[in-house]
Amino acid sequence: MKRTGTRLVLAAAIALGAACNKPSVACRPGEVEREGACVKAQTGLCGEVACGPGESCVGDACVPAIPTGAGDAGPEPDAAPSDPAAPGDPAVTEPDAGGPAEDPGTGAPGWVTVYEERFDSADLGSPAWVPDTVPDDGPFSDHGVFFRDRGVEPPVAWRISHPFGEQSWLTLESYTREGSAPFSRFAAVVADPADSANSVLRIASAQHTDATVVRPSQPLPETYRVSLRVGFPDFGDGREGLNGYDGGETAEPWSTADATSQNGFYWLAILDAQPRPHNNVWIHHHRKVVVDSDNHYPAWMEIFDGSRFVASGENPVMMFALDGRGDSQLTSGNPFLSYSGGSWQPSGKIRAVDSYLPGEWYEVAIERRDATFTLEVSGRFRHGGRQTYRASIDAAASCVWHYNRPSDTPAEQCVDNGFFPNLGADHPRWPAGASWQDWFMFGDPHSNYYEGEVLFDDVKLQVWRD
Repeated sequence: MKRTGTRLVLAAAIALGAACNKPSVACRPGEVEREGACVKAQTGLCGEVACGPGESCVGDACVPAIPTGAGDAGPEPDAAPSDPAAPGDPAVTEPDAGGPAEDPGTGAPGWVTVYEERFDSADLGSPAWVPDTVPDDGPFSDHGVFFRDRGVEPPVAWRISHPFGEQSWLTLESYTREGSAPFSRFAAVVADPADSANSVLRIASAQHTDATVVRPSQPLPETYRVSLRVGFPDFGDGREGLNGYDGGETAEPWSTADATSQNGFYWLAILDAQPRPHNNVWIHHHRKVVVDSDNHYPAWMEIFDGSRFVASGENPVMMFALDGRGDSQLTSGNPFLSYSGGSWQPSGKIRAVDSYLPGEWYEVAIERRDATFTLEVSGRFRHGGRQTYRASIDAAASCVWHYNRPSDTPAEQCVDNGFFPNLGADHPRWPAGASWQDWFMFGDPHSNYYEGEVLFDDVKLQVWRD
């Protein structure tokens, strides 16, 4: 049984954040108060450098404030790939000793919890569906130029965008072609099958044309650790047969492919644009690093069974980054840099770290410090038993897709102004001077694939305090 509430950092941290941005003198836009005087706003450690506009001080770190009812940020710049130079081996940093050092309240270096949602007291409400206005999120969106040129018309559909959690720091995004369907069919707080005293979030897609994801209401801070629990997945099995579907489903209207050949969900991913449900092609061009599962038959990936790589699509756990130097494809996006067998695999090798067990809980996390991403998954696996898989990758050295954010050093080593001829020069792959925020996402983002349900719990956002 877990503690009730939504955070480990209590009112003192909230008050500290408020005090950090509260000026005692009237300053002009772009300035903050510093020792009784107005100075140019900067980002840095509270007490050393004043926090900038729209930031709060938590612990000793300036992080983006996420106000109640926070609105959506506009879409990030899109890019389309061309034919880059041949990829090299991913640059890696050695995995460290393990998970986070929880803030002890002593000022010692460690991770400080900013927000946490445990779902014990979460109120998802009953938000109403609104007609899908088909958001223009770039050339691969549901009516983007890639599909318009093929004569594709998006179906009549409905959406929900519903903030929830403390200070509305999280947002649920759902999509359906059945406007009369109850919201609880897509997202609901339910009893934990492993502990009836515990409450968890169920995300479900009763039809393969349903989709629901959870994202932050604002982009992620400079340094972060996002963690959560994932459990009891029921999105197919990767064996010959229905694979979790009713039978006969296709990926229309964006593709005529058989949707039943693939079924799965995202454990946790970092994207370069605001996450919300789309056709499956869209997300393939917006992933930075990912932990996900795609149950499929016949197998087009390999799973490490503890001694060798075995061709299988049964319950794979994929840990991968997207290779910004790789030969990207129109529908599948950038090639994978997969972590499996204790090391990062060559670009383009699709290799899972292990297989999950359907009736288990797992812990998953993605960290970012400077240009280094760290992916971690813990639990009881089919091949490795009880295990923690953890690996870090230097995104700047490996040109992990769109890793550089507005505050980062420009990614000059990754610039590629090439483009798909189908899209034209208005959609370059990695234009000079461009940058992309980090957004996390989990759930089922596909409005033309995936059917089933999965549970989530203990969603936590932390920042590092030196």
